Amino acid sequence: MPTEFLVIFQYHEPEPFRQFEAGLLEDYESTSGVYVAARTREQALEWGEVVATALLRHSNAAPALDWKAFKYTCWVEDKADESPWAHCLEFFPRVRAGELPALEQMDTAAYSVWAESRGCGASDK
Repeated sequence: MPTEFLVIFQYHEPEPFRQFEAGLLEDYESTSGVYVAARTREQALEWGEVVATALLRHSNAAPALDWKAFKYTCWVEDKADESPWAHCLEFFPRVRAGELPALEQMDTAAYSVWAESRGCGASDK
């Protein structure tokens, strides 16, 4: 029976990356997450990397971007309710290992809409 794991990961969106390349920003990475129902923690992490790669490519409209080449990381958040993500756990989609979430509902713009609808600021992400 699968267990649900919250996998948090790094990726980037085009405008912050452009600003970084122009020397205007030091920190261009974004962070998101996905709940993955998987048989093991390792399977959840592996699928989290697939989702992270898909979101990176979707957000940048660049199907060849290599998530691993950016040295991004992902991890399982063991105590989600006590984590820095506690305020936005409802935002993260839920999938089974092997399923992709609706990527257009995972980026910064989607988070901003979600946060505003709950009276939170987008900077809370």
